[in-house]
Amino acid sequence: MPTLPHDIWLHIAQFLPVLVLRDLISLNSTFFEIAMDCRYRQMSFAYLDKRMLRALTRLKDPAVAKRVRILHVYPGFLKDALERDKTEPVLRRSLKYRLADLGNHLLEQRLFPKHAKSRLMHTLKRTEDVVQIMLEVLSGLPNVTDYYVTWCGLPSISATAVPFLSTVFQSKLRKLSLELSLENVRNLLTPSFQVQNLEELQLTIHSENIESTWERNCIMTKYLAPAISRLNATLHTLTIQSWEAADLSPMFRSITHLPALEQLVVAIPVEPNHLGDPQGLSEFLIAHRTSLRTLRLRATQYGGAGMTPDLASFDNWIRDAIHNVSLPKLRTLDISSNLFPVATSVACLAHFSSTVTSLSLTGSYRTYEDIEKAVNIVSGPIRDEPLVKLRVGLVSLSPQLIDMISMKLPRLDSLELVVRYILPHAGDRPAFHPDAPNEGQLTSQIDDFLSKMRERNYAHWQLRHMSVLADSLPFRPQYEAIMEQTFLQCIPSMRTFR
Repeated sequence: MPTLPHDIWLHIAQFLPVLVLRDLISLNSTFFEIAMDCRYRQMSFAYLDKRMLRALTRLKDPAVAKRVRILHVYPGFLKDALERDKTEPVLRRSLKYRLADLGNHLLEQRLFPKHAKSRLMHTLKRTEDVVQIMLEVLSGLPNVTDYYVTWCGLPSISATAVPFLSTVFQSKLRKLSLELSLENVRNLLTPSFQVQNLEELQLTIHSENIESTWERNCIMTKYLAPAISRLNATLHTLTIQSWEAADLSPMFRSITHLPALEQLVVAIPVEPNHLGDPQGLSEFLIAHRTSLRTLRLRATQYGGAGMTPDLASFDNWIRDAIHNVSLPKLRTLDISSNLFPVATSVACLAHFSSTVTSLSLTGSYRTYEDIEKAVNIVSGPIRDEPLVKLRVGLVSLSPQLIDMISMKLPRLDSLELVVRYILPHAGDRPAFHPDAPNEGQLTSQIDDFLSKMRERNYAHWQLRHMSVLADSLPFRPQYEAIMEQTFLQCIPSMRTFR
């Protein structure tokens, strides 16, 4: 094989699928490094099975441990160990012997497969054994940048079992995702919780196991909010969502000012009482009015006692939360979820429209009139800057829709449409084959749409990038190519279409 410079091999590797890269591990030293990085870039620990034990053993090697960048941990493997602790007291063993057990277990799997299950049950006998080995392994991962911890739906674990979770909180960590039951917050987010350079925090809260309002508020104000506040030097993206309707206003009110915060994502349950007192979120938004540039709002329905959406209550809650809020630095507004009422999203848009230059309205189906109403709001005369990016869906794509957007947003740079139907006229209804309605629209409607678009020319439009996402498109490769050619022809300024 010819000898090529290292940089050329790296360039070639960019075009190869992951599975192909792994198969090329023995090709040369460059592909060995690339394949190893690919294989160990993302690791997950959830169940105490042979795959997890094999991974723990491999990660004891620093040459392997240094490759881990993304780490997922769900400490469900502690549940069995906790149960065994109650019934099977075991003599204390050193870390050396615990790791030897791991190696012997893997060797026995090869030599005596039928005994694998029995050996697995005796490899790690106590919670202490599991925690100690996890602590040893995870503390040796120096380059983790993204860390995902899911600690809910499990028995409450004492503070002595927590260190292996927090040992990854080191200087190179940039993104931390925590899905926690409130009762576990006290053990994990202690006053010593600190991640020096964390830029993004995703927080999902489960509070169904704590019935006492006083206890819930105490955890949020004494543990949760202070832990977030200690990230104030570097945190620029914060995601807050509750698994069920719960009052998070004490937490919002107790978080101190985060001067670097630029992006806020809030997921609101559609069941009352949503996130509690809406003034809690309102005060948080006002406190960060000088830094927030992106606001993403979601409507969710994950769990809880009722599981009964109340869209009227949701609408009132949102309007109360944003009523007195002004965000002069806001540039991106993103509202998604099919549970988010169209009228509520329009109210949010009207409230923040004067500064928004990038808008995303997705999830619910929107009629031509719905889109026209939203476009009218962002094309009004009282604006600091023009809208340059628009993403909207689900919609019915028609020539009249494109006409309207091009006329009212002539300086739009990027347009993405998530399409349900393709119609030759905005007033038409989608037509399906009577004998095969699941095969999608009649192609005659799509052909008529393309024919009418070829008659148009948007020479005045500054649009450079366009995307049409239509999953129900019949004969997809064929029609995607025809649609790309049609739009490139009628929009002279366009540079990319996908």
